[in-house]
Amino acid sequence: MSRSDHELRGSLQVEVMRVMWRLDEATVDEVRAAQRPSRRAAYTTIQTVMNRLLDRGLLERRRRGKAFVYRARYPESEFLVRAMRERLAGASEDARTAALLTLVDGLEQDELDELARYANRVRRERKRR
Repeated sequence: MSRSDHELRGSLQVEVMRVMWRLDEATVDEVRAAQRPSRRAAYTTIQTVMNRLLDRGLLERRRRGKAFVYRARYPESEFLVRAMRERLAGASEDARTAALLTLVDGLEQDELDELARYANRVRRERKRR
């Protein structure tokens, strides 16, 4: 996938993907129903956004009766990892290091503890190889 496949363009795409990750699978009507009434987009607008996300490989769909049921192709965490890896792969080593350190610096204490445990586990596994 190209870099643009892992980027969400516009707030409506972000909103649709959040709904999809929350609901696991949904029709266009179900996505619309999950929107706040004051921000509810037209059926055709949501359908267009979902079809664009489908074309970009972020959603998949299957028929259920007369409607299509959409599902996120990746869990949200995997989507983030893929997007971050693509961004980091195109950056210099200094920029990658600075970006990762900035991300770590923004973590809460429990997140830091979890990251440290994970890093130690990865080190142990790599030593065994």
